[in-house]
Amino acid sequence: MCSCTPRGDIRTMDVQVLNQIVEEQEAALWRETNTRKMAQRAVELGDACMASGCPMRAIQIWRAAANHLVAMDYRWVYEPINPSFVRFDDLVSEKEAVTLGRRIDKAWHLIGHPEMANWARRMRADYREMWLDKYYDALP
Repeated sequence: MCSCTPRGDIRTMDVQVLNQIVEEQEAALWRETNTRKMAQRAVELGDACMASGCPMRAIQIWRAAANHLVAMDYRWVYEPINPSFVRFDDLVSEKEAVTLGRRIDKAWHLIGHPEMANWARRMRADYREMWLDKYYDALP
């Protein structure tokens, strides 16, 4: 059973239906090669979990997606890039990772654990470290 608002937002969803959707969509999520699409799918899947009253499931999905995003983006550290045509920041998905981090932080606040809400900051730090790994030798 699932009930939605007139705009199409999920209001409530049966746990069995949610579990079936999560299993199907998670498989597709991890096969996605485009990091930005993967992050968007993870946001939508986690939002469905939050709307269904399963914040821990949403946190698990978002955390796994954020970690996977950082690992996938790290490949750009070793790829040669011509800065005349493209910037490192344009190739990686920092904005999407920080968005996932904010969702995780918001969920931790909603369930009463603000001390766990450090993911947006962690995502920014991971991408700053990634940038330094790429360009440290070129710094004056």
